[in-house]
Amino acid sequence: MNSDDQAELDERIRTIESPGYHDPAHADLPGLDVAVVAAVVVVGGALLLWWGIA
Repeated sequence: MNSDDQAELDERIRTIESPGYHDPAHADLPGLDVAVVAAVVVVGGALLLWWGIA
């Protein structure tokens, strides 16, 4: 790795590790969305189980 690439990598790592950095990819889901996903998983799992037993 050349020195320019190493310098850019070091800068990116310092940015990510800084306490004030907020990564939008790790935003929290609203409570309603979490509840809907949980309900779909439970109902879907129950339907698949029922289908497999029938």
